[in-house]
Amino acid sequence: MSALARLLRGLGHDVTGSDLHAGSMLDRLSEAGIHTWAGHRPDAIRSADFVVASSAVPETDPERRAAEGMGIPVWDRPQLLDALTDQIPTIGATGTHGKTTSTGMMLFAVRGAGFDPSFVVGGELIGPETNAGVGGDDLLVLEVDEAFGTFLGLHVRGLLVTNIEADHLDYYQTVERLEDAFIDVVERVEGPVVLCEDDPGAQKVARRTHRPTYGLSTGAAWQISDLEVTGSRVRFRFEGRPVVVERPGVHIARNAAGVLALVSELGMDIDTAIEGLRAFRGVRRRFEFIGEAAGVTVVDDYAHHPTELAATLEAARHGEWRRVWAVFQPHRYTRTLDLYRAFGTAFASADEVVITDVYAAGEPPISEVSGELIADAVREHRSRVSYVPSRGDLAAFVADAVQEGDLVMTLGAGDIADLGAELIDLLERR
Repeated sequence: MSALARLLRGLGHDVTGSDLHAGSMLDRLSEAGIHTWAGHRPDAIRSADFVVASSAVPETDPERRAAEGMGIPVWDRPQLLDALTDQIPTIGATGTHGKTTSTGMMLFAVRGAGFDPSFVVGGELIGPETNAGVGGDDLLVLEVDEAFGTFLGLHVRGLLVTNIEADHLDYYQTVERLEDAFIDVVERVEGPVVLCEDDPGAQKVARRTHRPTYGLSTGAAWQISDLEVTGSRVRFRFEGRPVVVERPGVHIARNAAGVLALVSELGMDIDTAIEGLRAFRGVRRRFEFIGEAAGVTVVDDYAHHPTELAATLEAARHGEWRRVWAVFQPHRYTRTLDLYRAFGTAFASADEVVITDVYAAGEPPISEVSGELIADAVREHRSRVSYVPSRGDLAAFVADAVQEGDLVMTLGAGDIADLGAELIDLLERR
């Protein structure tokens, strides 16, 4: 929502907005000329021409009710995206994982190819230090979100599909319905679509929609070769050309190849797009270096799905760490219930695993669903697992156990993001 607020402000609209709690995001929006407030102010709705509510805003929200009572149209986020993408030619990335990083890389590749697009990304880009902006060309680079069926109503002229796995089943109910939604979206794209050959779900959709693929697999139309991964970057060859991306992990190489395949299919110059990728420095909360204290390095990552966790921890193995610690906060009760068994093998690349309780993200608790479900699933595959149910106890627990040369990865989509700074503070005082 903050990215859309920035985009609308940049397009010349007067934008206001609220959140339940004050924080740095509201502060930054205020600095961008957007009037914000924390809590509920129904009277502030009087000046609005229309109101946009995220999926987290219930029907009972006082501001939403005030707008409806005054006859002011209330849109949900997909309606706004529908209107924007109907007006601005749009390209982007979608998939269960990797769409934020891929969209960020796409922005830099498109800029390298000589365009100045507007953009909306689901995370803050390192370098620009923002998640949205208005460019000089009539083109929008958009993170195309599948959650809650958001992408079903969008108008897209070029699309990258990173992968398709079980997620958001509270909305889609079954993996088959999720795959059908991706097929519907792919078939309505008004231009090229590329999908990852290395991912079974994306491969299945590619075969059913007769679209080209990219990846390491021999069946890919757009091939990755000579891949080298270190603790800080990836190198590979793509269509005979050397590519370097300053982020670690095999998944980064796949996402970069997907971006280059799409911009090539769109007719953009691949050589200048590759040069543009060299300027990409990542996205906040995607393998983000937080700090170092007492010889312990702390990195934070948004990964909250088993496949994301496995890929992120595998990338960490390429560094020269004494031990890799995975400190994970499960996200949403529904996701924990649907996927807890799959988390069992997701931590294979970690030396030490610490699980805390579920971050609700607005969901009501589900009886007998807690972080211990995941901890027990992990214990079936390894012995070194700790369950620390209280998020407030994590920093002290980890600080007491880590040693010089260790890497601590804080993982999850909730307030685990604050743990890194807490841990650094404790280690500095140790």
